[in-house]
Amino acid sequence: MSNKFRRIAIAALLLFALAVTLFGPVLAIAADAGACYNISDGDARSYCLARAHRQPDICYTIQRPDMRAQCLAEVSR
Repeated sequence: MSNKFRRIAIAALLLFALAVTLFGPVLAIAADAGACYNISDGDARSYCLARAHRQPDICYTIQRPDMRAQCLAEVSR
């Protein structure tokens, strides 16, 4: 294996690792949000979506005060 090919291969692997590091969490959040829509309980679905999207304003749609408070505490971090 030539030295030039080795440098190109290492650069490609590093670029791939960087892309996975940067875009991996975005894909994980998208997958989690999709699973939230399968939850039949409205409060639990809103709680799941708020956590998946990291948006505290979704927590205010939750009717149960204890679950709303927990949602706000977790998402606002």
